[in-house]
Amino acid sequence: MPPRKRTGSRTTERKGAPDYVAIADRFARDAIADTNQDTHCRWVRLAASRYLKDRRRAATKGGPFKFSAVHACDPCDFIEKLPHVEGRWSSANIVLHPAHVFFIVNVFGFRNHDGTRRFTSALLAVARKNAKSTIAAAIMLYCLCCEDEPGPQVISAATTGQQARIVFNIAKHMVEATGDLRECFALEVFANAIANWDAAGNFRPINAKASSQDGLNPSHVTLDEIHAHKTHDLLNVLQSAAGARLNALWVYTTTEGYETPGPWPEMRKFAQQVLSGLIEADHFFGIIFSLDDQIGHPGDADYRAADDDFDPSKWIKANPLMEVNPILARELAKAAIDAKQMPGRHAEFKIKRLNRQAAAANTWLNIERWKRCSGKVDLDWLEGKDCWAAIDGAATTDLFVFRLVWRHEGKVYTWGRRWVPAEAVAQRTERNTVPYAGWVAAGLIKQLPGSVLDYALIEQEINELVLRFKPKKIAYDPWGITDLLNRLIAAKLPIELFRQGPKSYHPAMTETERLYLTEGLQHGGDAVLNWCASNVVPRRDENMNMAPDRKRSADKIDDACALFMAIGAMGILPEPPKLFQVIFG
Repeated sequence: MPPRKRTGSRTTERKGAPDYVAIADRFARDAIADTNQDTHCRWVRLAASRYLKDRRRAATKGGPFKFSAVHACDPCDFIEKLPHVEGRWSSANIVLHPAHVFFIVNVFGFRNHDGTRRFTSALLAVARKNAKSTIAAAIMLYCLCCEDEPGPQVISAATTGQQARIVFNIAKHMVEATGDLRECFALEVFANAIANWDAAGNFRPINAKASSQDGLNPSHVTLDEIHAHKTHDLLNVLQSAAGARLNALWVYTTTEGYETPGPWPEMRKFAQQVLSGLIEADHFFGIIFSLDDQIGHPGDADYRAADDDFDPSKWIKANPLMEVNPILARELAKAAIDAKQMPGRHAEFKIKRLNRQAAAANTWLNIERWKRCSGKVDLDWLEGKDCWAAIDGAATTDLFVFRLVWRHEGKVYTWGRRWVPAEAVAQRTERNTVPYAGWVAAGLIKQLPGSVLDYALIEQEINELVLRFKPKKIAYDPWGITDLLNRLIAAKLPIELFRQGPKSYHPAMTETERLYLTEGLQHGGDAVLNWCASNVVPRRDENMNMAPDRKRSADKIDDACALFMAIGAMGILPEPPKLFQVIFG
């Protein structure tokens, strides 16, 4: 490895080094051009679309961030000077696949105006044996050596010490095999750490005994196989400890796994919502390589059938290295034969080799059709028009919703007020996923002091909204808010019980679905409602009547439930009478 200055990212020093930005651009264009999704899954195509859109945003004068080709290329050049340390390859050093170049260029190329990285969290979800641990190890070494972080603490974290050492040991062997790297950056390898003496930093593995990690001050963290974390404990401790770092980086790498109550279902859903454009999160980059699940229903204009697990032409969607690694292709073919002949192995093949969810719950929302209903909601114009409302406030420690709907000339408009305690905002901010703090700043959620909601303040605001818009009915879910309801009844508000089950919810959800699919609903592009609606997973009774399933839904659905209840209180417009012509012979 040629000598390098011991500073942050800078122009690549290797003569004839590839133009990594051009490689990332080409990957993005190829993914978007794959309109049939033959070799690029939906999530990869959305990530590509986001990248090209963000390149245009970065080039705009006064844009929210900038793009630096120097910072994008430097880590790629650094990584391609590192040796392979596992398996047999045609080259001694790593040669990055375009999919990996795309990931790295995104993470390091976009910069805030103060020079720090735009993205502080990055998710790489891909099937087994696609070099995700190697990429994570190489990125962490780059951060240890080149990010110009005072006293960097680079950490490889996982549920077990053995898992945490997978990424760490790859990095350790790379350093041991590269004398130029050790000399250039004053690195020294120990059994359980890699020291950077010049920067007074280190790289080490830790496991999920979260209570023993207090006192850490991590600057860069990779959490390997995030799906295996059964709780948020380790993630919470590390994120809390990194509060003093201006340019922290969290790299999450994973293959799909069986569902757990840990952070992975929440993170996966958040990544999908960001890629779909339902949530704007400039701190988070994610890309998911997988086979495609079914979109819509047969007969819908935008229906797309699910990929067949046993169609070899589709495997490259989850296994981008197939095209350069014939061994991987052969192993996939053998695993598919076993999975087909022995049904007990099918689930393992689907999850680990195709990066598909174990039991993908069918969400209620068609995201693309929902986004077409984002027209403006003008509250001043809606004053005096027929109005209905609903309250969903079962949780005292999280979201409380009061939602209004108006029906005018065949179209339904909706707007909501939400409240949340400050502690819930802080917890969501620490997790670095759902942007509660950004929604509070944008006025989409009202933050109340403390750890639980103050119903007196909420009651006051509900009364003000009722006085202004005069809803005919206010549907409510009584769970957990009896005292508040009694006060609203005493104030003679027109509240009406909405029974929590398919009998009440099915007609309301069916009508809501009809409205948004026909663009008869206008929700103003409300980010919080978008998030809640995209989380909804329905449950069905023996007659196939549906209701929201709070247990199976990925995250909060309160605002969507309030919308269903308000539309249920509004009632369904009767069909216009049909005219029949009687013909006599």
